[in-house]
Order: sequence, then structure tokens, then C-alpha cells
Amino acid sequence: MAKKTNKKVQRAPRGPRVTRADIVMPKDSGKTAAELKADSEKAKPTQGPVKRSLPRSAIYVAEEAFQWRGGPKQDRWERENHIYTLAKDLRNQKAPLTRLLVWQVGKRFYVIDGHHRLGAYDTAKWKKDIPVEVFTGTLDQARLRAIAGNVRDKLRMTPGQKSAAAWRITKENIGNLTADEVAEHTTISRRTAFAMKQVWKELNARTDLSDEQREKLPTITWKAARDLREGIEPDADFDADTWKEKKAEEVAELIRRHNAEIGLLADIEIAAMALRMLSERLPEALIEEWAGDYPELITELAARITNPPPDLEF
Repeated sequence: MAKKTNKKVQRAPRGPRVTRADIVMPKDSGKTAAELKADSEKAKPTQGPVKRSLPRSAIYVAEEAFQWRGGPKQDRWERENHIYTLAKDLRNQKAPLTRLLVWQVGKRFYVIDGHHRLGAYDTAKWKKDIPVEVFTGTLDQARLRAIAGNVRDKLRMTPGQKSAAAWRITKENIGNLTADEVAEHTTISRRTAFAMKQVWKELNARTDLSDEQREKLPTITWKAARDLREGIEPDADFDADTWKEKKAEEVAELIRRHNAEIGLLADIEIAAMALRMLSERLPEALIEEWAGDYPELITELAARITNPPPDLEF
């Protein structure tokens, strides 16, 4: 009969925990779409088998070309929280995440879809090669694929970001898309997509624009374009959109600093009640403010309230 032993099973030591202080946002290369196009035209044709994994040093980020959410300050808390969650999964499971989708330019591979996953690898200090899928289409096709990934990603783009993306696609004529196709790629309304096409066409056809106005057309915002079309002169010393965005960032940062976002996001019903307690007028004002960004949802809710199912009472 074998003797029993009191030896304990030795477990592999765990690595250090991932904390929020460890969160790393991938560094941007600063490459623009125009620069990537020029680089790709100069690059030699690739040879050998298609890459299925890459060392971190070969993977680059080009925010201007492939990140449709805006700069790193846009949705910063949500983006960092998403990276944090993915990084914890990496540490706990010790298995790679879903493959990054990348576009090759010479020896560099630029992330099309998977910016947050790349941030998670950096945050978790991943040492192994990173699984990838190499996209073989054109730059325009890669950029449209990037927005498709952002629209359906778990961390969804806001309506404002989708609108900005649609306007950018329209201005740059990425993929030579029709208005219907722009709406399909960005999920904005067809009406807005057609309006963008019409406004952009009219502005470029106008002969009364000053040289300065014409020079600014490539970077003009959707709101500024509509104002220009209607003849509304902007204040040269004041950019309302920039001012509002800055103030909104200050309020968001104040909420984050006091960890209030945890309570707001934990239970939407309780959050709605809390906002009403701040001001009885606030819910109505928010609905009015967001109605233009969520027209389909507003229409659906109105229909649901007007004609509720038989088993649902309001």
C-alpha cells in the first residue's frame, strides 16, 4: 500500500496584477492617410507566406487614418476601461485576444481594427508575438473596414462620432461611396447622408467663397459646413464646438475624479432617477439635446408608447 504524502502541489506563481495605473494607450505614429498612401506606393511588393502573428515592434497605430473615434481624449474613460478589462483577461487567461486586423506598408503593419486590444497587450506587458490578420485591400477599403469595426465593436461609437466619420468619408470621398453606402457603413440616417453629399457638392461648386474659406474646406466640420451654406458667419475668435467640447471634457473629468461614473453606469434606472433629482427639467432637456443624434430610437420609442403591446401598460 502506497504511503500518503503531505506534499502540497506547487502552483505556478501568478504575475503581478493589472491596475488602472498600468493602462497604456498605444502610441500614435502620427501618419496621415495621405502619407500612408505615399509610403505604400513606394514599398516593395511583399513576398513569402501571409503573416499570422507579429512582434509588437512591427505593429503601428495611425489614428488619423484608422481610428474614427477621434483623438485619445475622446471617450477616454470608456476606452481606458475597455483596455483595462481586456488586459485583465490577458493576464488571467494567459491566452491571446482575437486577432488584430492590420494593413501592411513595407515592414510596418498598421492597426485597422483592434486599437484597444493592442493597448491591452501593452498594458499587460505581453512578451509573445501578437496574432493578426493581414488585410489585403486598398487603403480606402482598409479605412472603411476600420469604421465598420468601430460601429459594431463592443465599445460603440457615439452618434456624434458616427456623424463626424460620415462627414469625413463624404469630404475625402473614401471608397467613392454613395450616400446610401455612407449611411450603411456609419449607421447614420440616409437623410443625413444625402444632406452631407448635397452640402459638400454645393460648397465646392460655389464661386463666392474667399481663398481662406476654400482652404479650410477640407477640415470644416459638418456644423460649420451647414452654417457656411446658410451664410451664417462664424466668430473668427470663438469656436463654439471647441469650447463646448472643452467644457464637456472638464465636467467628465470632474465626474471621473470623484468616481461618480461608476454609480452612473452601474444602473441606468438609478442614474436616471438621480439626474431627475438634480433638476426636474434635466430629463426633458437631455431628450431634446440627443433627439437629433438618435432619430430612429426616438421614433421607435414614440411608436411604442403610442401603440403599446397588449401586455404592456404605461
